[in-house]
Amino acid sequence: MLQRSVGFTLIELMVTVAILAILLAVGGPALQGFIESSRMRSATHDLYSDLQLARLEAIRRNQRVTVCKANASLTQCNNTGAWHGGWLVFLDTLPGSSPAVENASDILRAHAALNGNIRILGNGGANGTATYASFAPDGTSKQLNGAFMAGTWRVCSTSSALSDDNRARHLILNNSGRIVSQSASGVPATCPAP
Repeated sequence: MLQRSVGFTLIELMVTVAILAILLAVGGPALQGFIESSRMRSATHDLYSDLQLARLEAIRRNQRVTVCKANASLTQCNNTGAWHGGWLVFLDTLPGSSPAVENASDILRAHAALNGNIRILGNGGANGTATYASFAPDGTSKQLNGAFMAGTWRVCSTSSALSDDNRARHLILNNSGRIVSQSASGVPATCPAP
């Protein structure tokens, strides 16, 4: 009695590998674009949520709450760093001329540095969203000296898998403390500040 061998022939295996290679060549770039777009939306959501948390906690606790760019150990503000290097949400019990955490127990949330091609940049110079956002006990956004504060953050991907019209979103803070998320078009891959 003859037994039949079960398996693939060399030709069947080569055809399968060729089809798989074609599918990866066609679908790979689209998949990379989807991944980068998801990373950008996730980073936007994370910053938006932490800004909302800061505002709500300022109202709930009846005390100033500040969001600042964090140092590498996520223990103190880094006023010269970048937002994509991480940020802190903290109770600002003694607001000075620049944001600073007075006690480790004042930190309400710490967000680690973002991986990949995501960049977050703010506008407004030394006293604007480029450095920090701060919310007064009534929920309005104020500079540490009590002056008006408004600004824009650009959450952007430097990936070539995204077009200039799909690579960025803006988070816009007005002086009432409201934060709005908007798509941004025409943003080059260098991801400049807004």
